[in-house]
Amino acid sequence: MIVENHLVHAYGICGELQDSRKIFDVMPQRNLFSWNIMIGAYASSGSGDQVVNLLYDMFNQGPYPNYVTYISVLRACTSSEMWEEAKLIHSVIVEGGSVPCNVENAIFSMYAKCGNLQDALTVFERMESRNEVSWNALISAYASKGCFADAFHSFNQMILQGCNPGRATYMTLLNAFDDSSILQLGRSIHVQFMGSNIEPDIVLNTAFLNMYRKNGSLRDARTLFDNLPQRNLVSWNVMLATYAENGSPGEALALLGQMYLQQVKPDGITFITILNTCSEPAMLINGEIIFDGVVKWSMESDALVGSSLLSMYGKCAALYEARALLERMPDNNMVAWNSMLAIYAQKEHTQEAIELFGEMQARGLIADRVTCISMIRACSQPSMINQGIRLHVLVFSTTLKRNTAVCNALITMYGKCKKAAYAEKVFKAMTVRDQISWNALIAAYAQQEDVGEILNVLLEMYQNGVKPNKASLVSALDACCMPVALTSGQIIHYQILDLGLETDVMLGTALFTMYGKCNKLEDARRVFDFLPKHDVVSWSAMISMYGQHGHGKEAFRIFHEMPSGGLVPNRVTYISILDACASVAALPEGKLVHACFTEGELELDVIVGNAFISMYGKCGSLENAVYMFKRMKIRDVVSWSALIAAFSQHGHGEEAINIFCEMLENCVRPDNITFVSVLSACSHAGLFAEGCKYFDSMEEDHGLTATEDHYLCMIDLFGRMGRLDEAEKYLLKIPGKPGIVAWMTLLSASRLHNDLERGCYAAEKVLEIDPQNDAVYVTLSNMLSAAGKWDEAAKLRKIMIQRGIKKSQGWSSITVDGRVTEFSAGDTSHPQTSEIHSELDKITEEIKMMGYVPDTKLVLHDVVEAEKELLLCHHSERLAITFGLINTQRGTPLHVIKNLRVCSDCHTATKYISKLTKRTIIVRDANRFHHFENGICSCGDYW
Repeated sequence: MIVENHLVHAYGICGELQDSRKIFDVMPQRNLFSWNIMIGAYASSGSGDQVVNLLYDMFNQGPYPNYVTYISVLRACTSSEMWEEAKLIHSVIVEGGSVPCNVENAIFSMYAKCGNLQDALTVFERMESRNEVSWNALISAYASKGCFADAFHSFNQMILQGCNPGRATYMTLLNAFDDSSILQLGRSIHVQFMGSNIEPDIVLNTAFLNMYRKNGSLRDARTLFDNLPQRNLVSWNVMLATYAENGSPGEALALLGQMYLQQVKPDGITFITILNTCSEPAMLINGEIIFDGVVKWSMESDALVGSSLLSMYGKCAALYEARALLERMPDNNMVAWNSMLAIYAQKEHTQEAIELFGEMQARGLIADRVTCISMIRACSQPSMINQGIRLHVLVFSTTLKRNTAVCNALITMYGKCKKAAYAEKVFKAMTVRDQISWNALIAAYAQQEDVGEILNVLLEMYQNGVKPNKASLVSALDACCMPVALTSGQIIHYQILDLGLETDVMLGTALFTMYGKCNKLEDARRVFDFLPKHDVVSWSAMISMYGQHGHGKEAFRIFHEMPSGGLVPNRVTYISILDACASVAALPEGKLVHACFTEGELELDVIVGNAFISMYGKCGSLENAVYMFKRMKIRDVVSWSALIAAFSQHGHGEEAINIFCEMLENCVRPDNITFVSVLSACSHAGLFAEGCKYFDSMEEDHGLTATEDHYLCMIDLFGRMGRLDEAEKYLLKIPGKPGIVAWMTLLSASRLHNDLERGCYAAEKVLEIDPQNDAVYVTLSNMLSAAGKWDEAAKLRKIMIQRGIKKSQGWSSITVDGRVTEFSAGDTSHPQTSEIHSELDKITEEIKMMGYVPDTKLVLHDVVEAEKELLLCHHSERLAITFGLINTQRGTPLHVIKNLRVCSDCHTATKYISKLTKRTIIVRDANRFHHFENGICSCGDYW
């Protein structure tokens, strides 16, 4: 028997289970050791069903199992996820009487791994004795469920009950901590470890380092790294990854230099990690330095490193260098060829992708699944639909037509090309569909905002036994983000409730975003408040929603509530709150957000820096916008465009053009948005020749095609100059059909230059698109009144009343001591009304003595001259300015926001008021900023 047992054991260890079982089956006698050897061999191979069958044979044939048997069986059931059998075995064990600690540990581990935490805890509470293994299993169970506070509490209880944590305990805890909101717990564990008797080794120290990396704490990670008594390559790579993941490419490169100096040989992970930090053109020089290191350590032949190098060149828009690198690699390196195709696809260089694909075929390289998916993605734009169809035909001539991932890519391509019917044909032809297939079809219909078809697909999913997942429902909700689709969005909301997913943070975020974009802010807030847990994404989305709707106060309140919820704002949060500040021109709040950002541990990267530039520009602080621009270590085209836009908004057209020229000198390639800012600056500053020159240079010098926004700038430029014929010619050149904004721009120019006939024509075009547009009726009525056609103006106003069209209320607001006060023209609702009107009348008389003459022809009402003058003097911005003068100390600048364009009379009056009161008055109207100081406006009286 001894020899046979050894043979069973030997074959089992070698994985020869059939030979092991043959010997076991012919044994004349078997003892408990024989059975345990055979069961252990099956358990080690993961054959849970065989283990359970042998256990039942033991019960029938004897001998009775012991604790070794049960541990093997429970572990086999756990690894094979045979939960029902494991629970049955548990009941048998309990009936047998006292259970050893190691068996209890196996039972507990089984329940924890099957997700039944409640039963696991019941087992744990009933355990007569607990050792380190027991506590580690409990901590691991809590950690796997994301209950980090409970895991930490169990760790403390373990110590209090006299069981000292070992290395395994700390490793279990450290592997669980991957959320920045619990960084403080991680620090506490580190402090406790440092006070323990465990000798720190390189493995544990690296685990602590990795914990700080996962929690995004650069400072803690670097402090620990600098104090490590010894470092291995893993330590260096973790520290590199910490810098890479926290957007610190410069520090990552410096650390790589230290590795070189200390003769630490990098590996593929080192280079792949640091290459990921080079993600924009300005970082190409870093990439070139890293490339030198790759060559130095002879790692250019590594397929993954080479692919990362190609990806780096792609992210840095260095496509020529990427293509040259590909030529240096072996032809059979399909990873590299596919990486190059992916780069062309991501950069929308479809023609280059097609040529490269042809070259692959010419070299005899056979396209695989990855190749086809990259090519399909390259054609995923409406202009390339014909190429996409040809690729579809090519794919369906090969065995890849049965590949689910390739078919999913085709569905996605047709969706992005707004060919949902084609996407549906691919979907219906598929023999095997997965969840991604259904999601792609829903996304295809979402691209066309076809909510009805989306609901049909969701119904079909149910009929086919496929439950919509979060991705399906998020895509469906995205298509409902418009008031007309609110009912469909509510139906999807009911489906979410039916699926029991209403507490999911991702879906909750999509839901309240949908309600917000449907102008149902109260419903959005209810969904947000119902979520049991919020993450940084949901908080940021809520801040963004309030900001987009002009509810700056609510956005600021939510932002300041985040820390009380245990969350630290991230880059997206700061971008959202900065956009909210910009939307309501809340400069004090913007400065407070800036202070919060400075106090935090986040580094000023290019995206956040751009948001700061934009915020300060839109809040009227040009100096701070310039300051932020100069502080940025890396600037991209968005940075330059944001600064140009800021100068444009503030009426500094020539300075804006100078910045544009500096941008070109720094070899930063302008994009369409850049030229919108440049052309807008020319228009607002009356730089006619420059505007024409830069419009022509877009295509001639930079290869950019003019969009509707560029044509709008040119219409405005010619319109302001009174060259309305040419303005209209530019309007008719707009790709597609001119929209409301184009015709309204021409209408405004017609009013400015008293071209009633053209104004009527432009008004008719607007009303064809939007019959309820109140601004058209008001503008046309004013033009008729200015031309003395009072009867026609009255008829137009009567039509407005009959059609239920109300004129948008004009208002001006001012912030004093953190409180926003809003005024409308002739407002008498404020508690200080008497004082405001009295002071305004006094100021009006004083500026008249300085030379101000009210321009009463701007009052388009058939009333006496004195009444016209009174109406002018009580416009909303003058009430706001006067309120500010009364309630602030002498010399304090006043910031006023007006929702309409400042009229020329108020513009003149404000210049006089600034000189009289020796105040700087900054007014942001619907078009731009006006800085009034000592009787002069920054716009040069051209706006």
